[in-house]
Amino acid sequence: MRDFSSFSRSILLFCLLLIPQAVSGQTSVTDVTGTTFTVGSTPQRIVSLIPSNTELLFAVGAGSSVVGVTNYCDYPPEARKIEKVGDLTAMSLEKVVALDPELVLATKGNSKELVFSLRALGVRVFVLDPQTIEEVLDAIGKVGALTGRSEASRALVDSYRQRLAHVADRIDELTESERPTVFVGSPFRDENWTPGPETYTSAVIRRAGGRNIADDLAPRTWAVYNLENIVSKDPQVLLSTLGVGQDPSETRTRFLERAKSLEGWRDLDAIRNERVVLIPENWLLRPAPRLFQAIETLASALHPNLF
Repeated sequence: MRDFSSFSRSILLFCLLLIPQAVSGQTSVTDVTGTTFTVGSTPQRIVSLIPSNTELLFAVGAGSSVVGVTNYCDYPPEARKIEKVGDLTAMSLEKVVALDPELVLATKGNSKELVFSLRALGVRVFVLDPQTIEEVLDAIGKVGALTGRSEASRALVDSYRQRLAHVADRIDELTESERPTVFVGSPFRDENWTPGPETYTSAVIRRAGGRNIADDLAPRTWAVYNLENIVSKDPQVLLSTLGVGQDPSETRTRFLERAKSLEGWRDLDAIRNERVVLIPENWLLRPAPRLFQAIETLASALHPNLF
């Protein structure tokens, strides 16, 4: 074979790097711990260790292979009927192992000891930790690859990108001052833990045409914002959550009544103008497909004249 020039070899190497690693139909994917998995046969027994991962599995079409979930995995409804292995902070290693999983989908919030113990027993544990919209889209692709549903996951990602583009097109002309300031919190809480920059919840606000007032927090963290901070930032919109089964109209009325009865809260621009947006908590607080529904809902609430 004729030798390649250095330039030709460089071009060839660059092109190879653009192609997902594949051998005999096997694809390699890497999790947030730096562990690389070569995917071959489709796993038939999967355990999910956080609700968002459960939603991702069902979204790509792998729900029928899920044999274990956490106590809080409630969506889709079929997930409620699956064997429970504990919750985020109190997971049963014995229950997970007893289910004989071929794949465990974990999160960085799970105990490191649990992940280490499972891997030491030969269980394949893939750790996800999406913190931005792009990382959620990437997680969909990785879950699709891991479960033998790459084509379905690509189609799903394409559909979400189209929905994001639709919202972006509507708000593209907005100036920074036309993006209302938003605080994620509630007058019913003694401590308001709120998302800082580079979190997926803050990204929802930005993608919806708003500005998160808690931009002074450390990136990728949630922290307590006291009332003094809230009042000094004087948000134009208050964004809070709806629990499962809560009536939106009734909850909003109670929210406003509570805020108007409290010193500090009653003087906020958002309360004076009654700009309160409530979104189902599991749409807003889970890095999973319903996050895109949260963006669309919030965008319509922030800019009703554009939608």
